[in-house]
Amino acid sequence: MTACVVWATVEAGVTSMDELARVGQGGSTVTGAQSREQEAAVSPVMLRTQPWTQLALLAAAVGVVATAHAFGADMLTPSALTGLGLIAVGALVMVILSRIRPREHTAWVAVVPLSGLVGIPLIRNEASELVDGIGFMMVFPLVWLGAAFPLATIAMGIVLAGAIPLAPAISAGRVPDAAPEWIAFGVFVAFAALIALSAFVTAHQLRREVSHRHAALAASREASDAQERLSAIFQAVSEATEDAVIVFDPHGRVLTANGSAHRLAKRAGVDLEGSSFSRGRWVYSADRRTPLLLSRDAIAELARRPGIRARIAWLGERDQVAVNYSAHPISHDDEPLGFVLIAHDVTDLVEAIEVRDRFLDSVSHELRTPLTVLMGETELAQMEDVSERVASRLDRVDQAAQRLFSTVEHLLSAYRKTVRALPQTTSVALTVGDVVEREASLARERDVRVRFADHGVGTASVDPRSLAAILDELLRNAVLYSPPGATVSIDTRRDQDRPVVEITDAGVGMSETERRRAFDRFYRTDFAREQALPGVGLGLSIAQSLAEGNDISIELEPAPRGGTRARVWLPPAMRSDEEAA
Repeated sequence: MTACVVWATVEAGVTSMDELARVGQGGSTVTGAQSREQEAAVSPVMLRTQPWTQLALLAAAVGVVATAHAFGADMLTPSALTGLGLIAVGALVMVILSRIRPREHTAWVAVVPLSGLVGIPLIRNEASELVDGIGFMMVFPLVWLGAAFPLATIAMGIVLAGAIPLAPAISAGRVPDAAPEWIAFGVFVAFAALIALSAFVTAHQLRREVSHRHAALAASREASDAQERLSAIFQAVSEATEDAVIVFDPHGRVLTANGSAHRLAKRAGVDLEGSSFSRGRWVYSADRRTPLLLSRDAIAELARRPGIRARIAWLGERDQVAVNYSAHPISHDDEPLGFVLIAHDVTDLVEAIEVRDRFLDSVSHELRTPLTVLMGETELAQMEDVSERVASRLDRVDQAAQRLFSTVEHLLSAYRKTVRALPQTTSVALTVGDVVEREASLARERDVRVRFADHGVGTASVDPRSLAAILDELLRNAVLYSPPGATVSIDTRRDQDRPVVEITDAGVGMSETERRRAFDRFYRTDFAREQALPGVGLGLSIAQSLAEGNDISIELEPAPRGGTRARVWLPPAMRSDEEAA
């Protein structure tokens, strides 16, 4: 009973716990002012100024007086009217206070429940013969005192409640001296103490529970506000950039996408509004014809490979645009939260590269053609029966033409690296085979055998021209530095899911200093200068620059049986790209 009355008392001054829980779970938005009101509502000040306990006591007192008067008791005596008046005046005061709602200096309100404990025995003296159990009305003021006032005030209430059975003797003007009277006093005091203290403990627990709910509500509100601010910042940043940004959850469902993403998705026939990411009807690989399997699984696979840079794709059925796209995982405390796909329109860049390549092809043709003619005519002249003096001059002309041809090749390669190449799925074995075929004439001239073995290298995500240029330079050096009759080995394989190309020569090898400086511009080893090998020291420098532009790494190390081994690490292609290839 005490707990029920205490709960009713707390309910009078605070929103219900169910409502607080619903608010804390996001059922409604609570403003700062409302939160402060709710936090104040559970304080003892608010419990002290609630009128409902005193009104309940007044209703009980009126009911007792009316019942006793109806059954013939004289309830219009000064004693009964005084008791009823004390309770009624207290109720009036509490109704006024509930309107004013004071926030401080409310300790004096204890006079109201204490006066109620004085009024109850005055009414009991006149109606106890007709209405039994009137003393139980003390529960109302005792619970109120226990729930809202300090222990000293509660002790005063307990004493007044214990005096209820002594009221007849006191009103008769005598000192209570009968044993039953003092026994009743002790019982009432014990009963009153149990009621008041249980109310005190219960109210304290309820206030603590509500306080915890408010703390959780405040933390939830702060987290929600922070999330809304971060969401607004992300939305503003994503809309401000020209890049397309799409955020996926761990299951591949689209969480958010900016305006650029929606425009590119519409061109590609990709549905971003559905429950999941569709592969798109008009998404093609770098050749503009092969459909690209840009599914959510492929994007997730790309996101799990942070070391792999962006890919190129073409979007659209007729008026196509080129995009450079990459995916990155999103996680917190090692928990995967999803991944983000970022795409950038590089149509202008791709078209500029194509224009540049056409220009370089034209320049290359104009420079190479006369040199080729010069070297060819020189070779034919050397085959004729000429004097030793003329043959010597022809040899010098041929060597000069060869050096000029090599220099032109290097300078054109150096210019090609100024614009970062766009990767595409490239067959490593086919590229290596083309390089071996191109360098076959040099190998025959130097009497060097080239052995090529493929061990399932598969495909890589690189620019095929850049890869061919890198391998050309490495194989040419391997052939030039190998003695006649030696064998240069080329092995292709996969190591840790990355394609690897190894070129091993049987030459004099390189010192640690030479390996460290091999990629410096215009650096040539002592052996190259002593043997007058053709070159200006640009080849490996250009190869290194091309490698950096394609996420390729080149390592030089001593070969097991002498010579030098060049190991080329390539970025792997996406699985979906490999399947399409």
